[in-house]
Amino acid sequence: MTRAGRYVSHIPSRHFKMVRYYGFLANRKRGTLLPKVYDALEMTPREKPQKPGFAVLMKAFLGTDPYQCILCKGRLRFAGAVAGDHATKILSDRLQKMAKKTLASDHGVG
Repeated sequence: MTRAGRYVSHIPSRHFKMVRYYGFLANRKRGTLLPKVYDALEMTPREKPQKPGFAVLMKAFLGTDPYQCILCKGRLRFAGAVAGDHATKILSDRLQKMAKKTLASDHGVG
């Protein structure tokens, strides 16, 4: 058998079901059997690391607080969702309303 033939012989058929874990590491059994294995070996299971939240990931990646308003720098509070509108249109509409409100208060209108 040639070198390429030996290599190709390790490639499974197209729809061959590969078994990665079996026994006490199988997905179906891991939750119930793995603690028993730890007890039998007198080991303490490792604690799962805490997954960072959305805000922590966004701060680390973008360097900005996702819960801080880009207009007034105040803390954002979820009030509802608007389906179908693009974020730039919503922001533009909000900026126009704020500008009108500021203009009206400068001229003494209600």
